Amino acid sequence: MVERHFACTQCGRCCNRAPELELGEAAELADVFVLQLLMRIYSLPRSASDHLTPNQPRDQANTEFYQTKRLLSAFAATSWPAKVARDGRAVEYIQYLSLSVLPLDFGTGACNALDGARCSIYEQRPLSCRTVPLHYSRAEAFAARDLDRFISAPGYACATDANAPLVISQGRITDQAMLAGRADALRRAQADRPWKAAIVKAMKARQSGLPSPRGVEAEAARGALTASMLAVWSVAEAAGLITQAQAHRLLAAQCNLIEQDLLRDRLREDVRITLNEMHRDYAVALADR
Repeated sequence: MVERHFACTQCGRCCNRAPELELGEAAELADVFVLQLLMRIYSLPRSASDHLTPNQPRDQANTEFYQTKRLLSAFAATSWPAKVARDGRAVEYIQYLSLSVLPLDFGTGACNALDGARCSIYEQRPLSCRTVPLHYSRAEAFAARDLDRFISAPGYACATDANAPLVISQGRITDQAMLAGRADALRRAQADRPWKAAIVKAMKARQSGLPSPRGVEAEAARGALTASMLAVWSVAEAAGLITQAQAHRLLAAQCNLIEQDLLRDRLREDVRITLNEMHRDYAVALADR
């Protein structure tokens, strides 16, 4: 029987970088984080039998496969079939394009929203924070392994003894706050679907400087791609998903935040260059409105 206990001790060690956001969350936190669109590809075999690894029980593999497939389908912006050479044969895969938002990393080893060791936006904290250490996009079948990996990180001081709350029992997540966060994430994904569809349409048309979905796929081996949120908010405004006033507020919030960040002490040179480029682009976009 798989059981795990867990409690946060507020050591702050897992807040070593800003959290990844869903699109709707980014609009709500545009005055907190300097934002970039994150585009990446997730691959999953079309058949559950091709997901099976050596010495893995078939029931376990099937559970992992179907849970992962449901989550990828829920959160992905679009998907398409592909064939991948594996063990001398062509295996059918589905490629899932993920669109999310990644705050700029200032290289400080801490989330920009941290105030000491405490979160300054706790009531607004994004879903990726609310579902630590069992991220909402990960299948429940991986929960015990994910938790074990999380608490084994050097310096982490999580409570995991029998006195801590039971969070996984019989391989299922039992923590009610965690389950609520995962349910909220699915609702957020559904609410963001029109926005993602509009971005994919723009990507396919190569509008707003965005790469095509296939272009993201071509770069997948080298990692994820990023793009300016200017393109995202432009697409949303053109599609009628946000108003002109809302778009202006988002651009102004980012521009003001970048100006504040440029005043930081000991700012890394590469970060300073990026911020200056972003500030120029936002200032031009605001002037043109």
